[in-house]
Amino acid sequence: MKTAVIGPFPPYRGGIAQFSNRLLSALREISSEDDVSAISYKRLYPSFLFPGKSQFESESSSSSAAASSEQLIDSSLPLKWPITRKQLRLRELDRMIVQWWHPFFAPSLLHSLPNDTGIRTAAVCHNVFPHEHFPMGRFLARRFLSRMDLLVVHSESDMEQARNISPDIPVLRLYHPLYDQYLDDSVDRTASRRQLGFEDSDRVVLFFGLIRPYKGLVDLIDAVSILPANVKLLIAGECYSDSREISQRIVSAGLLDRVQWINSFIPDADVAALFSAADVVALPYRSATQSGVAQIALAFGKPLVLTRTGGLPDLLEEGITGMLAEPSDSNSIAEALMSALELSTIESTRAAVLEKSREFSWDRYAVRLMEALG
Repeated sequence: MKTAVIGPFPPYRGGIAQFSNRLLSALREISSEDDVSAISYKRLYPSFLFPGKSQFESESSSSSAAASSEQLIDSSLPLKWPITRKQLRLRELDRMIVQWWHPFFAPSLLHSLPNDTGIRTAAVCHNVFPHEHFPMGRFLARRFLSRMDLLVVHSESDMEQARNISPDIPVLRLYHPLYDQYLDDSVDRTASRRQLGFEDSDRVVLFFGLIRPYKGLVDLIDAVSILPANVKLLIAGECYSDSREISQRIVSAGLLDRVQWINSFIPDADVAALFSAADVVALPYRSATQSGVAQIALAFGKPLVLTRTGGLPDLLEEGITGMLAEPSDSNSIAEALMSALELSTIESTRAAVLEKSREFSWDRYAVRLMEALG
């Protein structure tokens, strides 16, 4: 049997590329007799639409593909689409598993992927519909997803949206698996904190990942301003919105000496130091389905502060492995932060978080996906 995992792969950066790579490995492990290949993008976003500094993990990687993937799909060149479809049809694939997260890619996928009836197709929906407005976004999402044989979702809210795409398409609710690829036993917590400029008495809250308005960072900044002076905020991630709003909020909240912002994309090699230095990890999202950042925190045994939105509440046991807050409510987030910081001082908390992380196995995810796809 021939299966293709289709989506961005490293050297493209970001959570979807990491997910594609981990899913590819998991499928190969559970299907050793199958031929599982990786089909990536020759061009992901055109440069004028991309809000960040680079689409690649490093400047040197921008001219080379990851060893495990073929860069075939061009998101922005329609003349290339029928050629790509022909190339993929010649592979005589039995299954295609497509990463879906934004309607911008619908036209290229609709015209680049073969639609032969003999190929079983699944869309792994990181978002069924986009977090932010996109012209004709819902129409494009429906057009592409209605062509699939199976829709895979990671939250109850996305499951409801997926069921409305077409009554004939099965929907499989799974979960976002664990991101444990950043663990590094050689990283020392005390050394990491000192390198980042934190004192032993500081209580460090980490906000990690690309910054977009729906992630509620300004709500977290306001929440930290309510808390004692030894509670510090470490922001690690490139801003994909107006960074001036974030900077002005830090100043107006009087937090210049309590907030450290690494305003750049975080290389894989630096992730362990940031999570090791943190006492808790906060995701104050105003809207969400699931989050790869939370799955990194679970791998590091860190208590979480999450908002009651999408599938985020499923990732913790409140009062044991983390705390929940109301979205867009800085007072609620502040209260949850204090409780989570108290949890972080309890010896059994780390073990409880690591036990919770075992629920999000890649192997189990891959097995259930392949059973449902057939």
